[in-house]
Amino acid sequence: MSASELSLQRKERKYIILEHTFDEIIEEIQAHIPIYQHNGNPGIVNIETTYMDTDDFLLYNEFLVNRKFRYKIRLRRYGYDGVFAPEYLVELKIKYNSISSKKRFILPAEYYNTFISNGDLRAVVKEANNGLMGAQKTYRLIHKLISINGFVPVLRTTYTRIAFQKVSKRVRVTVDKGINHQGLTGKPKTATLDAVVLESKIMGKTPKWHKNMVNLLSLLRQQRFSKYATGINSIYFPERGKYYFYGEKEQEIPEMPKKIADSFDLLKTALKLEE
Repeated sequence: MSASELSLQRKERKYIILEHTFDEIIEEIQAHIPIYQHNGNPGIVNIETTYMDTDDFLLYNEFLVNRKFRYKIRLRRYGYDGVFAPEYLVELKIKYNSISSKKRFILPAEYYNTFISNGDLRAVVKEANNGLMGAQKTYRLIHKLISINGFVPVLRTTYTRIAFQKVSKRVRVTVDKGINHQGLTGKPKTATLDAVVLESKIMGKTPKWHKNMVNLLSLLRQQRFSKYATGINSIYFPERGKYYFYGEKEQEIPEMPKKIADSFDLLKTALKLEE
């Protein structure tokens, strides 16, 4: 993995697909952009994502109020034919002024428990990332954020993804199916999201073929969508419905909680976020 792959910035658009089969979707997209194969592996990949939050779901509630600054911490690992790689990508995903960016580092899977308990893994991260620029800085940021907020794993989501990407990396399209959620706190519970989700990540101008694809596949663009939120809703707040993304209607954005303000100050300084 290169340093550029550890730090990404794109505009994201998310869609729900109801009227077409998975095969029809793949056929249409593949006519415009090739299937992405990472290190020669098959295009279809299994993904397991573990999300961290506070016991009272601080980050989930920040998503609901739609604050212009939000972030999430997740551990993601990839597999093929149900066998997962022996490492996680630990991601800090930040949304600020409508732009999403990711900072990531590699974590060997045997250190998962040490990481979620916020143990000192500086030496492990340094060795695992082979000196890749930014990895250790990202680890230190996440380590500090866990300390500030007391984050714990609250949700694990698994699904199957096929990705499409040109060599230029300017446009990336992913299609996810078989989305399943598992609660990690309280009584064991699982839930399934009965939807195919398409996500476009575009740098610069949207190509014409993408606009045509949206019309041809009757893609339903989601002004707001989050696998994490559908999982929290399904597992912990089922009375709200899976697609509860907006909080109370017409509610004003509340004052920023101290933990979020402290997190923002940390990230603003470290990442030079502009006001």
